[in-house]
Amino acid sequence: MGTKLSKGEFPSGHGANDFECFGPPATKDGIFEGTKIADMGCFTQDGKDSNKMYHACVCKSKKNGDWYAYFEWGRTGSSHPDFQFVECSDESDACQEYESQLHSKNDKRGQWVDIAGMKTLQAKPGKDCYLVRPQAVRATGLPDARKITSNDGAKTSVSAPVKGFKPIKKAKSAAPSIDRETLALMSDLNIGTVNYTKSSLGGSSSLPTQSAIDEARLVLTKAEERILIVGSDENDVIADKEMNDLTRLIYSRIPKVKKVGAPNSEWVLGPNNILRWRQDCDAFESALYSSTMAPQASDPFAGMPLTMSWIDPRSSSASWIVDWAGGATKRAHGFGRLDIKNIWAVRRHGDDDRMITYASSIQNEVRGGEEPLFRAKNRPDVPSSRMPIYNKSKVRLLWHGTRSVNVSSILRKGLMLPQKLVGVSINGALFGPGVYGADDWGKSAGYTSLRGSRWAGGDGGVSNRQAFMFLMDVVLGVPYLAKQGSGFTSAPKGYHSVFGKGGISRMSFGILQNNEWIVYRTEQQCLRYLIEFNA
Repeated sequence: MGTKLSKGEFPSGHGANDFECFGPPATKDGIFEGTKIADMGCFTQDGKDSNKMYHACVCKSKKNGDWYAYFEWGRTGSSHPDFQFVECSDESDACQEYESQLHSKNDKRGQWVDIAGMKTLQAKPGKDCYLVRPQAVRATGLPDARKITSNDGAKTSVSAPVKGFKPIKKAKSAAPSIDRETLALMSDLNIGTVNYTKSSLGGSSSLPTQSAIDEARLVLTKAEERILIVGSDENDVIADKEMNDLTRLIYSRIPKVKKVGAPNSEWVLGPNNILRWRQDCDAFESALYSSTMAPQASDPFAGMPLTMSWIDPRSSSASWIVDWAGGATKRAHGFGRLDIKNIWAVRRHGDDDRMITYASSIQNEVRGGEEPLFRAKNRPDVPSSRMPIYNKSKVRLLWHGTRSVNVSSILRKGLMLPQKLVGVSINGALFGPGVYGADDWGKSAGYTSLRGSRWAGGDGGVSNRQAFMFLMDVVLGVPYLAKQGSGFTSAPKGYHSVFGKGGISRMSFGILQNNEWIVYRTEQQCLRYLIEFNA
């Protein structure tokens, strides 16, 4: 049985840096035996406004070899958490203290329940139950605890290992085939995405594991399914018990900061918040797999299946983009002139072949139909041999705006669909879970980190950079004109895409103001250019 020291007291003659910590970390609720470090979270919100963290570890004095169990707790994101040491007779005693305390906070306070088909712990009546937060890199605990890394559920296709956040060094030089503008961009995106993740997760170096991110995405899918039952009315969503259970679960697993006193509409999962959570999960995953050093000349894309090069906006090869893009707007979005700062040609390996294969397969099915408002008819970047396929299957160049911290994720994985397509209409995805494009750059700019943007509100910017939009080729085929908003999961039979037409399509909030083009197969689109801009 160990001896508790006073709260906030270090063992005599010791400071925070005088202890060695050990792994492996706990990754599952109720399973602490054999582990020596754990991070947990408790998100209650039933009148308490609590978003709490609890950290524990087995540690050893570097000075005299004594063993301790160490505990730390406070609000998620707190810079001054409480802590307490338990002095133990040996390593086995420290492990017992550690395991006993974690069980008392976790499975002894909880009961196993089914939430939307997922088995999880939920607090017993009148109790606070802390769930395990699997973290690849942590901001909590003694300094030595932060060297212990683990990425449970890591994707084997990613080459960059997780080694924690370290000071970012400047690359000395780029390989001849990689231009310096591209290398600088990848470095800035890497730094910006990591910094965004730090601030969102309330610590200097906190990162969830891949398994935690995957579980969060599953929770978001379950929340979308619940909207189909509850409806999209904000008050109904906030009052729904299962939606609140799902919200508690995702916040308990991932240490995302929530402002004290934030209104329910800002944090309860529902039509207003699901897309933001999905975008954040993508940003967190990018940070997880980003090299903590600046991109190196030998592999500036950190294992991304990507070829990318900078195009001088003043060059003849970019002049057609600049000339066309500037006029591709009705100027109905409150932005001024499109000021293109940089253009990059983007080629994700294999995407172009997949798109052409799909376009070829439908070219004989396409007859007539709607066209984008501002069509890029002059395409000097497309080989003349491919133009017949482009014309027959209606491959059109469309805009896609995104927060700057999500650019790396899109470069790495492309514009992806959720693993399960749920036919629900939510903010930012009014026609269901598809890949969205716009024929007016002003529409897409509203989703970027541009100051004053309508949907992103300027959030997720990257230091020293302007906002970003992609230009992508999209196989529209025969578009279905959606006169009524709906949560599509595919284009209706006989069609290949969905067209939300400004001034025509009726939504729950009124008439859609601007055109949207949506496809529901990833092979129907291919990234072409990344545009850095201001407006």
